[in-house]
Amino acid sequence: MKVLFQIRSDYRQNPAGDTVQLLATAQALQKLGVEIHLSLDPHVKLKEYDLVHIFNATRVSDASMYFENAKLQKKSVVLSPIYWNMQKFLEQRAESSLSLTQWEAHQPWRGQLFKDCDLLLPNGQLEMDLIQEDFQVNTPYKVIPNGFPEEYLEIDESLFRESCPDLPEQFVLCIARIASRKNQASLAKACYELGLTLVLAGPINDAAYFEKIRSYSNVLYLGTLQGRLLASAYAAAKIHALPSWFETPGLSSLEAGACGAVIVSTDQGSTTEYFKDMAVYMNPFQKESLKAALEKALTFSPEPLTQHIRKHYSWSKIGEMTLSAYRTLL
Repeated sequence: MKVLFQIRSDYRQNPAGDTVQLLATAQALQKLGVEIHLSLDPHVKLKEYDLVHIFNATRVSDASMYFENAKLQKKSVVLSPIYWNMQKFLEQRAESSLSLTQWEAHQPWRGQLFKDCDLLLPNGQLEMDLIQEDFQVNTPYKVIPNGFPEEYLEIDESLFRESCPDLPEQFVLCIARIASRKNQASLAKACYELGLTLVLAGPINDAAYFEKIRSYSNVLYLGTLQGRLLASAYAAAKIHALPSWFETPGLSSLEAGACGAVIVSTDQGSTTEYFKDMAVYMNPFQKESLKAALEKALTFSPEPLTQHIRKHYSWSKIGEMTLSAYRTLL
């Protein structure tokens, strides 16, 4: 089987969860014998491919160009929507009126894409429920969750402790791009009020927002962590907190949970579908919710969630599920 992957054109320059999802899915499928190619060309010739798999409908202009090209060449299209309705998030940000207008203007475009593609692969049933509610689509779908790298399980906290020897025994970790959607400023404030050290890592998408976070003396920013050092940081952390305005469900939460951290997660998105009652949840629209969640997490056991994630959400399992979905379509 030969499959073409396509994604927003700046997926490398501005890496996010969709970047990880695409690369990890490609690797898992290649191990199963699927030939995966990647193209950002909206006019690429498709004769040699069995199907086209597009990732991320949030940036609908890119996704739609890829879709139109595939349909012109009579190729089946699989779409991983990575969708959540951003309206509520954008409405509470005074500076984002233009973004809200653009989001609303592009919604019919997204709806048409969801209706016309051959198969949807949402990251959760809650995501699919929202797509059906927002757009009344009846496109065939199969839920394909996100996953974690199994090689992380072989790594303990020692490497990270050696690189950051002055960190306290208990600290809060947040692995995410630095952007207002991830809500790290509220996390920094809550940790400061509780006397907790907050360790942040991830690319800086919003420099002004980053300066706001850095004003808290309890914050340590480490740049971007990858590979063994990232896994070791997860293993060292008492709590991994991702208090975003929404997540589906947050790749770093999955990874940190697999490595043994207590998970504090937003309740907006598909997070509860993955973590059930084994994580501590906060509501970003309620002011004191995050601080209360962090306090609860200090005495919360990570073990049930760690075992649950390891059992159900490895990327190798996700690859098998994706291949099964392709075969169903073909």
